[in-house]
Amino acid sequence: MDAGRAQADRGAALMKDGKLDEAIGAYASAVALAPLHAGEWLAEANFGMARVLRDRGDDGAAAAALKQAIALRPDWSNAHSSLGMVLKDLGRLDDALRCHRRALEIDPRNPAALTNLGTALHACDAFDAAIAAHREAIAIAPDRVEPYSNLARVLHDLGRLDEERSLHEQAVACDPTNATARFNRATAMLLDGDLAGGFAEYEWRRKRGVLSAAMRRFEEPEWQGEPLAGRTILLHAEQGLGDTLQFVRFVPAVAADAAAVVLQVQAPLVALLAQAFPGVRVIVAGEAAPPFDWHLPLMSLPFRLGTTLATLPADVPYLFPASRKLAAWRERFAARPGLKVGLVWAGNPKHRFDQRRSIPLAALLPHLPQEGVALYSLQKDPRPKDRASLAERPDIVDLSDALGDFSDTAAAVAALDLVVTVDSAVAHLAGALARPTWLLTPHALDWRWLRDRADSPWYPTMRLIRQSRARDWSDVLARLDEGLRD
Repeated sequence: MDAGRAQADRGAALMKDGKLDEAIGAYASAVALAPLHAGEWLAEANFGMARVLRDRGDDGAAAAALKQAIALRPDWSNAHSSLGMVLKDLGRLDDALRCHRRALEIDPRNPAALTNLGTALHACDAFDAAIAAHREAIAIAPDRVEPYSNLARVLHDLGRLDEERSLHEQAVACDPTNATARFNRATAMLLDGDLAGGFAEYEWRRKRGVLSAAMRRFEEPEWQGEPLAGRTILLHAEQGLGDTLQFVRFVPAVAADAAAVVLQVQAPLVALLAQAFPGVRVIVAGEAAPPFDWHLPLMSLPFRLGTTLATLPADVPYLFPASRKLAAWRERFAARPGLKVGLVWAGNPKHRFDQRRSIPLAALLPHLPQEGVALYSLQKDPRPKDRASLAERPDIVDLSDALGDFSDTAAAVAALDLVVTVDSAVAHLAGALARPTWLLTPHALDWRWLRDRADSPWYPTMRLIRQSRARDWSDVLARLDEGLRD
């Protein structure tokens, strides 16, 4: 038994490190040494394996592993609740709620199951029930980070931002080393406009289990702010296209001091950014970089540069279309009279908050006038339902076939009079090009748009039209309708 337990413990440690094959081997040894405990250890192995699979993004396999763990140990409350978390992320909310409630039938005072139930209820927009579940979890386990953080997310959606900030502080007080709690506090600080403190705290995104999957690893040292004279620095993109477009504004400050800058970004941005920064070598992510002395992810630049709201580089435009492409788009748009308006109603469908920030085209159409404006869809790869809705409005010209990469989109945007967009990469592109931009924002604000503002210090030509109620676009669309008809 002792030898078997030692192998099972070794398997658990290997699972924690993500070494799946070695961990499975250790658990197999444990079962061979103590077959009477096979059910217990195989359940434990499947539970740990599910966590590894989740980290790798394979929720389907993680769900299968958890179901196997439950088959071996039907009375394991945490296994039921963990399965509920996976099913929520797979969009199976009713099944997720059943799992969490089964977990609580087994152990009514399981704080993890309570706050996981709250998270699933939040996903269903059952805000009051979600708040109650999280508060019960806090009452049972006031020293656990997760209930504070999960309750803060609900209150964020409801616009109760001061309460949210307080909860993030309480989460950090519970465990100052918890990277997720520190990252959440960073976003609250940034939302409040504390860029200096917020970007310092935002470095916690790079710890394991937060946004670390997007982080690159290099043998060369990371730039800590040392003098760059005579040296080459590699700056590399780390998150979405919009993040890259927003944070390349800091590249000129680095290029002014360095002997050379290599900028490594997503493929659709290479041509545009190579034109915007002619003294910078722009390469595609995944391509081997030339020799360099230091490196830094793009979104760490404001921290390294000591950026505040007062020193935020907001001179626009800092991106520029190719003159030949711009001229072609202007000629094309000149054929139609009226205000020329580009439309983007949906962001990346894989974004975890896509449901909050994207708008079904069918909901938008009644608020788009059919006279006095020339409407163009900048939506890349419209979703099937949106394609069907777009077909109902032949006055909205679909440009998607002509938008190859962002150098094409930039030229089209620069030739328009106005861009109306949800929180998307095109929003950042339009702002960086200094085009008049109306940003339709959800009530659950992303930190970069700050709070209580209708403008953006990042983009001086941008106007923010915010939801007044969570998940309700009606007031935003009414104001859009009024604005376009004025």
